Amino acid sequence: ITKNDTDTENFKESLKRTLPEYMVPAWIIKLDQFPMTANGKVDLKALPEPDIEANQTVYEAPRDEVETLLCGIWEDVLGVSQVGIHDHFFFLGGDSIKGIQMASRLTQAGWKLDMKLLFQYPTIAELRPYIEEADLLTADQSPVEGEVILTPIQRWFFERNFTNQHHWNQSMMLHAPNGLNEKNVQQVLEQLMIHHDALRMVYPLEEGRVIQRHRGIEENNVAIDVVEVKGELSQQIQQVEKLANEVQASILLADGPLVRPAIFRTDQGDHLLLAVHHLVIDGVSWRIFLEDFMALYEQSKREETLTLPEKTHSFQEYAQKLTEYAVSDELLSERDYWKKVLAHSVPPLQKDHVTEDQRMLHTQTIRFTLSEEETRSLLTDVHEAYQTEINDILLTALGLSMKEWTGEDRHFIHLEGHGREDILPAVNVSRTIGWFTSMYPVLLDMSHADDLSYQIKYLKEELRHIPNKGIGYGVLKYLTPDKMKDDIDFQVTPDISFNYLGQFDEQIGGGELRRSPWHAGQSLSPESEKPHALDIVGFVEQAMLHVTISYHHLEFEERTIEQFKELLEKNVKALISHCLSQDESQITPSDVGDEDLTMDELEKLMDLF
Repeated sequence: ITKNDTDTENFKESLKRTLPEYMVPAWIIKLDQFPMTANGKVDLKALPEPDIEANQTVYEAPRDEVETLLCGIWEDVLGVSQVGIHDHFFFLGGDSIKGIQMASRLTQAGWKLDMKLLFQYPTIAELRPYIEEADLLTADQSPVEGEVILTPIQRWFFERNFTNQHHWNQSMMLHAPNGLNEKNVQQVLEQLMIHHDALRMVYPLEEGRVIQRHRGIEENNVAIDVVEVKGELSQQIQQVEKLANEVQASILLADGPLVRPAIFRTDQGDHLLLAVHHLVIDGVSWRIFLEDFMALYEQSKREETLTLPEKTHSFQEYAQKLTEYAVSDELLSERDYWKKVLAHSVPPLQKDHVTEDQRMLHTQTIRFTLSEEETRSLLTDVHEAYQTEINDILLTALGLSMKEWTGEDRHFIHLEGHGREDILPAVNVSRTIGWFTSMYPVLLDMSHADDLSYQIKYLKEELRHIPNKGIGYGVLKYLTPDKMKDDIDFQVTPDISFNYLGQFDEQIGGGELRRSPWHAGQSLSPESEKPHALDIVGFVEQAMLHVTISYHHLEFEERTIEQFKELLEKNVKALISHCLSQDESQITPSDVGDEDLTMDELEKLMDLF
């Protein structure tokens, strides 16, 4: 900008006429002249810093009702006091799960957003042109009945033929210091199971085949175990864990219900166990479940009519549409990608011992926790360096740790995702409960580890190239007819799984209920087989990142996994420090929406400026 150009907004508008929205700067600084290096290039390090407070750009207020709505939703979902239209979703701590929550609330307000666009246009100003009025056609609000096609992750579950399929749950324990009204809890759970149809599903075996179907509304009776727990505090804690184990093991797939609640009354208040079989719930579903549970419980206490926002499309309809998608040209176009990835030869993970006893009872878990400051940086500031999101950093750290631990450059892992990718036209599952998880193989190639900057950008680009965040892999494997699979090698079975679950701090929204510190019992049967040699899970709770590593202690010595844990913790912290130390932000081809442009070509282009 020359000294005579005083209207930066007019300048921005002129840029928009020649550049894509995502390339128009959020803020502009006027200079008399550019600082130059001795080589005649612009001295980037000598450029003045923009006036930014924390991670936010200079605040600019929303310009219309939709931007006002979006700012409010972002403030709520991200836990930020004030969001302007140029603030970056991911620099404020956003991730794909929070993106789903944001899109769901937007839909409830009568607007819709293609989630893919959030990654390309991560500010409200950039997104605004793509926000559309939601379709007037809404999902059927009546109770869903009948059979449901098994989805890929459900087929994976039954394919594994676990020793105790009935006891494979996800669970939550809530604490009410002032006690709970049992009748209110029962009323709320019955209403939840009417509204969220998947919670009424059962899995009888008919003619040697597992059938997934809904129980009828008339069968929807929720029995709550209520147990008085007495004794010293330590005895109460032990007794509750023992009773919780019994509740967790009591679900029967063929008969149902697959939701098993229990209230433990103690001197410190009531603890509510909610055990739900994994076949009908996942991490994102828990956020919906808990939000609705809290809302209904407050309504029930006030003796109001129990009401929830309208249903989105049912799990039944989603499964049907996914089956149709399995033979679509869009999905079949992914075959070349998966053939190429799965063709890599990767040595198996070396273990200390070999055993045929794979039962979960031999599982041990170790963990590490980042400080609040480190976690805050990992969720926000870190991503300014390379326009990353948290999975890019955590998976780079995992790859670096595997390289140091094993000496090998390449490893396959199973990456788990939320599975709610926007691939089915006119299907909205943003408020639908069910098991949507996607699980797919990812090649961690650490051959550029000597150049940390390049390695981060390289892995980021590899992850961006995975079609639709991997959901198509399971669809191709389990739903596409064999004759259409084009000889893809689905036999790759990674020894390691990785899953970042997101932030749990917002799950329980105040009120009289909070997460219980007491143990909720064993969610998985100790007699069932462990699917992976190593399961690595990350989540944020109480403003700190927790990473757990579960392993089979008949296969690995404790000191071996301790060594790996120390490497992983070291590399996560090293990547945080590295990213924070970068003087300028670097973009990669996915940031400019060009799938054909290579990183090397982009860097040559950037060198011209």
